[in-house]
Amino acid sequence: MSTEHFVPTAPSQRIESIDVLRGWVVLGILTINIIFFGLPYAVGLNPALLGTYEGVDILAFICSEVVFEGAQRTIFSMLFGAGVLLFIERIAADERNVRIGRLYYRRMIGLMVFGLIDMYLLLWSGDIIFLYGFVGLFLYFLRNVSTNTLLTLSGILLVISTLIFGGLQWVKISMVEPGIESALEKVERGEELDVIETEFLELYNDIFNVEDRVLPEIEARQQGYFSAYPYVLKMINIQWLNLPTYSFWDVVLMMMIGMALYRLRVFDASRTIRTYLMMVLLGFGIGVSINVYEVNTILSQNYSISSQVLWTYNLGRLAMAFGYIGTIMLICKVGVLPRVRSCLAAVGRMALTNYLVQSILCLLFFILLGFFGKLRFHELYYVVFVIWALQLIYSPWWLKRFRYGPAEYLWRRWTYGRGVSNRL
Repeated sequence: MSTEHFVPTAPSQRIESIDVLRGWVVLGILTINIIFFGLPYAVGLNPALLGTYEGVDILAFICSEVVFEGAQRTIFSMLFGAGVLLFIERIAADERNVRIGRLYYRRMIGLMVFGLIDMYLLLWSGDIIFLYGFVGLFLYFLRNVSTNTLLTLSGILLVISTLIFGGLQWVKISMVEPGIESALEKVERGEELDVIETEFLELYNDIFNVEDRVLPEIEARQQGYFSAYPYVLKMINIQWLNLPTYSFWDVVLMMMIGMALYRLRVFDASRTIRTYLMMVLLGFGIGVSINVYEVNTILSQNYSISSQVLWTYNLGRLAMAFGYIGTIMLICKVGVLPRVRSCLAAVGRMALTNYLVQSILCLLFFILLGFFGKLRFHELYYVVFVIWALQLIYSPWWLKRFRYGPAEYLWRRWTYGRGVSNRL
């Protein structure tokens, strides 16, 4: 059967609470991405490397780590998992449909193409769009899995992931950092290094060597697009290496939780106020406590390698995600802040466009205009506030005139195999 029989979801059929939550997450995820848009990766891990990090910079770091880090990406993944089921359900509801899989896979392949554009043309090495499309290819096989099974599988993955993080933390504390310290001390004394110490020193230099690694990268990225490209390509290659070992399973875990929450009617604000209040209190209570512990560890260990991977990481970001979900659902259920909800929903309806626009604006500002590495840590958030303001303004403006955002329109046109009217 031709895909021309099917049409995208009309704006009137959308679930407002999901759009509002997605809008919040699209804006919130920039608070973490901006660090790596505007600074070398090593400086993102250790902001103190460049020597301009003090006072309000530390406060900005603490706020970003406690309030946003990990939670936004977690909710984004959950919503994608929910979106998979929502898309399949709406297509399956059409009695003429016999090829759900064809439309679904066209949709995922289209998303992967957007991701490749984001990485290789817009120079965003931290792109998550391709990863979502790629994982989505496999998520299709979970569409009929029961809610209990989804929760069980995600619970198993969460335990495994937590144990892996704990193991990595132990290895870094007991082996890597002592090895690096030993190598550095020998270098200072002019002594010869053995093979293992040489490897530890190379690891340290690859990440934290300011003169040989960080400053040349800053200078190259300030010189323009083609000068920055090799450094971005290096980070993209690291992402490819992380795909089978970590990224894939991390996203699958959160997407399965999102699929379960969708089945449990959490995302449509139809659960009781008591349920959402419990999500807020427990989520933020546990999440903030864990995140404060982690930030304190990072600061007390002076941004050491071991402090970057803590066994509590997944527990903290998952708890914070539940806190945010409960808060947004409460706001939508009670019906307060209508103008805020409307603006956030518009941003959420154009999530793909807005995610790509963030890459475009950061490419323009940090690379083409040469501001990469020039802003202090807290000054990066001035850029975030400007982009937030722009997206909260132009998203409602656009959707008063068109059904879909530009990227969403192209994505739907590809998915359904024919032109879809975009004018209201």
